Parts: sequence; structure tokens; C-alpha cells
Amino acid sequence: MREPPIAGDILSAYKNKRDFRSTREPRGKTHVMPSKRPRFAIQKHDATRLHYDLRLELDGVFKSWAVTRGPSLDPRDKRLAIEVEDHPLD
Repeated sequence: MREPPIAGDILSAYKNKRDFRSTREPRGKTHVMPSKRPRFAIQKHDATRLHYDLRLELDGVFKSWAVTRGPSLDPRDKRLAIEVEDHPLD
């Protein structure tokens, strides 16, 4: 069984892209209790351009994708999802 990577190493790209003195985003330092089921989040993100963030828990972090046109309940709809840096669970 493989060992999960250390969260600090996984989050280096996330931390390098942010100035925590000017943002309220989580730093990834808060311990999050383990869950028996993987977590996920879908977040509407009104940044430079409106999009949605899809986050799936894996190896102690959220693997993340930006979904440019938003999620759809119709499986025939195609949506572009661009992988972005991993995010902390907190």
C-alpha cells in the first residue's frame, strides 16, 4: 500500500500562487479530521471570469479543476474542466 504524500509538499504550488497577507484563503495548516467517505465541493467562483471549481478529496488534499461553463445534470453536455493546483481541505 502506498503512503500518501505529505500535504505540505503537495500544496507548494498552491502556496506559491498566493499572498496570505492579502487573502483570506486557507493556508493548509489546519488539521482536518479524516472522513470515512471522500469529500467533494463544487464552488461558484466569480474571479476574473465566472467559472465553477470542482474539488475531489485524494491523498489529504482537494484535487481541483476549473469548469468554465459550469456543471450540468445532462450527461450529454460537454464541459471543459481545466486542472488547477491542489487545494487544502480546510
